Amino acid sequence: MIDAASSVRLVDQYCHGVLRTELGLGTFETYLGPAAGAPPASGTTFFDTQTGFAVRRWCPPLLGLEPHCPPAHYLARRRELGVVEAGRRLLRGTGIATYLVDTGLPGDLAGPAELAAAGAAQAREIVRLELLAEQVADTSGTVESFLANLAEAVHGAAGTAVAFTTVAAGRLADPAEPPGPGEVRGAAGRWLAGRRVGDPLTDPVLLRHLLWAALATGLPLQLHIGVRDPMPLAGFAAATAGLGTDLVLLHGYPHHRTA
Repeated sequence: MIDAASSVRLVDQYCHGVLRTELGLGTFETYLGPAAGAPPASGTTFFDTQTGFAVRRWCPPLLGLEPHCPPAHYLARRRELGVVEAGRRLLRGTGIATYLVDTGLPGDLAGPAELAAAGAAQAREIVRLELLAEQVADTSGTVESFLANLAEAVHGAAGTAVAFTTVAAGRLADPAEPPGPGEVRGAAGRWLAGRRVGDPLTDPVLLRHLLWAALATGLPLQLHIGVRDPMPLAGFAAATAGLGTDLVLLHGYPHHRTA
C-alpha cells in the first residue's frame, strides 16, 4: 500500500503561480493568513496556524534544513538558494504532476509555462472570467464591439484553457437563468459608460452572462464560494443539469456539507 501511494502522481486542480520575488519575514507571514485579512490570535503569529505548521514541517527539509526550524532560518535559506532554485526544490518535492493555474491573480507571479518548468510537471491555464471581460472592455469602443469581442474571447480561451473560474458566483442573488440579449446590452452600455480602463467588472447582469457563456463551452466552471453558504447556487446548479459541464465549488469550508 505504501509503495502504491508513493507512486501516485497528483493534480493540483486549482492554484496560482509562485512569486518571482523574495519576501521578508513579515510579508511571507501574511501569505499564511486567511484571505479575509484577520489578524492572528493574540500572542501568536501565522506561523502558529495549521498552514504555518505545515509549511514549517514539510518545506525546510526540501531546502536542506531540519523540520520546524525557526522561520527566520527557513527564509534565510530561501534567500541563500535564490528564488529560482528554492522554487524548483519546493515544487519538485510536492509529488504534483499537473498544475491547473488560475492566471487571474495580480502580482509578479510565474505563469503556467514557468511553473511547469520549475516543477518538472505539466501546467494548464484556468481562465478567470472577470479578468477576461475587463481586458476585452479595455480595447472595445462600443457596446456592440464589446459583446462581440467578449464572445470571441470566451470561445478562443476555451480552445487552450482547461477550465474557467469566477470569484463572483457566490455574490450573485440568482444566476439560475441567463439574462436576455436586451438586458445584456443595457448592462454593457451602463458599465462601459461609467468605466475607466482597469476598473473591475461588478455588474451582476454581465457576470450572469459570463457564467452562461462559459457553460456553453463545455469546460468545467470553478465557482469561488469562500466563507459563503453555497445554497443560493442550488438553482443555478440544477439549471445546468444535462449541459455536460462540470461545476466545481472552491473553498467551501465551513459549508462543505452543504456544498
